[in-house]
Amino acid sequence: MSVTTEGLWFPPDDPAASRPAVRLFCLPHGGADGAVFRPWQDMTGPGIEVVPVRLPGRGARMAEPAERSVVRLGERLAEPVSHRAGGLPYVLFGHSMGALLAYELGLALQDGPRPPAAVVVSGTVPPHVPRTTGTMHLLPDTDFRDRLGRLGGIPPELLSEEEWLELFLPLLRADFEAAETYRTRGALSSAVRLVALGGADDPAAPPAEVARWRELGTDVTVRIFPGGHFFPFESTAEVLTLLSDVCAVR
Repeated sequence: MSVTTEGLWFPPDDPAASRPAVRLFCLPHGGADGAVFRPWQDMTGPGIEVVPVRLPGRGARMAEPAERSVVRLGERLAEPVSHRAGGLPYVLFGHSMGALLAYELGLALQDGPRPPAAVVVSGTVPPHVPRTTGTMHLLPDTDFRDRLGRLGGIPPELLSEEEWLELFLPLLRADFEAAETYRTRGALSSAVRLVALGGADDPAAPPAEVARWRELGTDVTVRIFPGGHFFPFESTAEVLTLLSDVCAVR
């Protein structure tokens, strides 16, 4: 794989940084760029490198079309993640749509020479469970915007800004389509720990449904945090404490 190709997916290495003990790949929620995880680096221990993942259709890759399939994204991203891990232990973390992508990557990489130490899925219903919240990506614009507002995470003033909507609604629809059409192709093996996180008041992924991630792995932990759908950005210190524990690979 060329450096140029790998550079599409991740920020460049900091040559002045010391070599970490473990890399934490962070996959963003629908409509977001991996840059939302940049502040986490200063909140984690020096042995953990937070690696935000850049997905097509946003941020530095805004000119590219967004991918509408979690499986295709996983196929494109598996080799770059394995290469970027650089032989170090690594953990995959994803929130909402990013959680499904993290799980798909775990499936793709678990039988390879460098499987992840753990997959951490946050704020999403497991892909084998029928959704009780309805399908969003096919809704008319007005209904789609209203549902986005109820999830939170997007300032209300942006949801009423026509220029912003014209730019970002296609990306959001593509991301919701990827999440809502994804179906799991299997369960994680005993070699990969699975950790499922939920928000106590998350309307999109109620705690009882988050708990069903236990059905998709052998070594599974479920933790529920205070907050709604975007609890990792509300209870950040608590979530990062758990992630630091997960990253303490032995």
